[in-house]
Amino acid sequence: MRRRLRLTVIATGALGAVAVSALALVASGPAAPNERLTHRGTVVHVVDGDTVDVRLRSGARERVRLLGIDTAEHGACWFAQSSSRTRKLALGKRVVVRGDPTQDSRDRYGRLLASVWLPGGSDLGYKLVAGGFAKVYVYDGAFRRLSAYRIAERGARRASRGLWGRCASAVAPPTPAQPLIPPPARDCHPSYTPCLPIVADLDCADVRRLGLAPVRVVASDPYRLDGDDDGYCCE
Repeated sequence: MRRRLRLTVIATGALGAVAVSALALVASGPAAPNERLTHRGTVVHVVDGDTVDVRLRSGARERVRLLGIDTAEHGACWFAQSSSRTRKLALGKRVVVRGDPTQDSRDRYGRLLASVWLPGGSDLGYKLVAGGFAKVYVYDGAFRRLSAYRIAERGARRASRGLWGRCASAVAPPTPAQPLIPPPARDCHPSYTPCLPIVADLDCADVRRLGLAPVRVVASDPYRLDGDDDGYCCE
């Protein structure tokens, strides 16, 4: 009886120790994913001005979207210059990839969201903004180096560096889009109901943009909207 009681006490004590250890682990919790994201590797490919591929020391290859900046998309003003500048600064260089605890670790495309630090300790994103090759970009709340980036951007704008001196869209407010066709007027085309405006040409995309679809064809079909000839179009 005494031996059985002693074994029970020992077992209870062991279980208590396990429980305490488990509680300690839960209390400490894992670190925020991006807070401990630090990798070392080499830039092996430049996708565009704000996206690079890095081969990590482990051999894995990661696509990194530079945090806090935005460069021109393909075909837009200063795209080639931004991509070329990133290539010159980073391609083939050994870099440190650092996350930001205020931001997500990855974007919806699976790319790492991080800053890239070049040999000598300079921040690639900051250098692109300061040189007028990129604009500051805040997606979902301020990142840690936002103030420094904004100061760099103001300096580039004042000096008309890079895109700020060459791309009018970077400094001018966007022009509101103009409707492709005028709104329905009092003069309605007699071939359709509801009222469609009398214009040189019209397609179903225009009709839907006006909020008039579907349309009934009540006479001839000069706009050629009724493709299946059932009397209705733009359903």
